[in-house]
Amino acid sequence: MQYDVIVIGGGLSGIGAAIRLSHCGKRVVLCERNSRLGGMNTWYERGGVLLDTGLHALTNYVPETEFKAPFNQVLRQLRIRRNSLNLFPQRQSRILFPDAELTLNNNFQDFTAQVERLFPQDAQGFQAFVQEVLQIGYAGKESSGKSANQILEEHITSERLRDMLRFPVMYYGCPTEEDMDFGAFSTMFRSVIMEGFARPAGGMKPFLETLQQKMLENGAELRTGAIVEEIRYDGTAPTGVLLRSGEFLEAPRVISTIGARETAQLCKTIHPEMPLPDAGKIAFLEAIFALPKTPAEYGLQDAVLFANRTTRFRFAAPAAGVPPASMLVCAPGNYLGTEGQEAKLLRLSTIVDAQEWFRLPREEYQTKKEHIVEELRKFLAEIDPQMAKDLTLLDAFTPKTVQAWTGHQNGAIYGAQHKAPTGNIGLPGITLAGTDQGLLGIVGAMLSGILAANANI
Repeated sequence: MQYDVIVIGGGLSGIGAAIRLSHCGKRVVLCERNSRLGGMNTWYERGGVLLDTGLHALTNYVPETEFKAPFNQVLRQLRIRRNSLNLFPQRQSRILFPDAELTLNNNFQDFTAQVERLFPQDAQGFQAFVQEVLQIGYAGKESSGKSANQILEEHITSERLRDMLRFPVMYYGCPTEEDMDFGAFSTMFRSVIMEGFARPAGGMKPFLETLQQKMLENGAELRTGAIVEEIRYDGTAPTGVLLRSGEFLEAPRVISTIGARETAQLCKTIHPEMPLPDAGKIAFLEAIFALPKTPAEYGLQDAVLFANRTTRFRFAAPAAGVPPASMLVCAPGNYLGTEGQEAKLLRLSTIVDAQEWFRLPREEYQTKKEHIVEELRKFLAEIDPQMAKDLTLLDAFTPKTVQAWTGHQNGAIYGAQHKAPTGNIGLPGITLAGTDQGLLGIVGAMLSGILAANANI
């Protein structure tokens, strides 16, 4: 089969690329290894309940009036009406430390006022930091060459405030332990703290169905269960991809959303000398629970609670046997308009050592998973004992689960430590999009796919 462009990977960046390409008249096929779209942000059914993977919140949520904001740019580029996505804003989220808390409510002026009230000595420094963040663009930028920690220290004297700003940004988009490139930090700071959170009603299933319908209406072809074994190259340009089924799809251009290292591995047959980018190391365990009533009925109003049980925040996997010091508490029911089964779900997530999970003997894997789930329950009990007592475990997934589903080595949901912001991996005709381009979250991923598509129109 002959196409103009082949898109590898059916996550949000691949979907964004396919919609944009097909809208511009390109003959495009999207190859997804699994039976449904979404990549890390997909859904499945367990015990009659629809469960999301990946999605805690759609970040970058802003009003329609903010014309230049990434979310509104994505909607325009994909010709998608905002109301077709059925999005509901959060009630609030919080960053919770033992001696301080900050609330996020999709209003950055409110957040700024809280910072100035709680940390008056850093009011001017925080404003200066925000101005430096605003000088960084969202996409297509090479590494800033600056340390986020260093820039924070230059502007903000309070160790506590620096840690409270680092926590949500790093948990939602840092591919390295303890520190990150300031350019990447700026993008995520704007996405998570300066803009806001929303959630599609019903979770990822209806959201993905809307995007899939748009893609197919545009004339794009979708192939699920299509595992790409090799990208063929004639020395100057791609000739197409070979599927595990033995079928060869022809195209002079390829957009790969599966990761820099994983893409390079598909090119090794023709280019054995091609260096492999580093594999990511940041991985998480997440447990999904049911409750007999909504989190709000227990008194938890937060869509996402960034809970840190110690006075300092560390973004690193805990040593073996050490309980988690931080976790995310995600309550899908705490978005305005949420109803049904998802309103009584709770998701607890924490950073873990990926390599530890891949070294575990098979007979110890389940025991280890049960142990971490119990540690998360104990952590929640420090916040709300009754809620922790009432939890019923529905499912839990580990780095091994993520690798099996997405193909990301080490189950690293934020990909490689070193990004390719322009999408160039050194082979003309092959464009990288998605996590390893450096744009994260649902909106960031779709924007990444759009940028890759625009480079191939």
